[in-house]
Amino acid sequence: MAARKQKQRRMSAQVVEDEDYQLRYEVVAGIDVAKESAVVCVRMPPAPGRKHRTSHLQTVPATVPAIAELAAELTAAGVQMVSMEATSDYWRVWFAVLEEAGLAVQLVSSSQARNLPGRPKTDLLTELPDVSAAQET
Repeated sequence: MAARKQKQRRMSAQVVEDEDYQLRYEVVAGIDVAKESAVVCVRMPPAPGRKHRTSHLQTVPATVPAIAELAAELTAAGVQMVSMEATSDYWRVWFAVLEEAGLAVQLVSSSQARNLPGRPKTDLLTELPDVSAAQET
């Protein structure tokens, strides 16, 4: 006779407070990296007297000098976290240059970025979910 599997008890869900999980960045950047360029979105807090955040979009060529210039711009803007989404390993040079410039950088998978609440993922706004990932880190 086959041995019966014992029923495992399910533990009730518990809430675990984690300071890092609760961390929210005010000035963030999302980068959608492709082979020859990347689309960069910088999200700034609302201006005084305004309710909504502002977003600045730009396309940056995938060359070390252009990425270094972007790193200087992001640092000057006070960016606290950079989230990148990339296909293949095109992200590596971006990650190295941005991190070397002193920026906090994280790589997010496209499936995670698509599942974030917020704006739908479209061709033009593909980097905005990456920004949401940075804000909610």
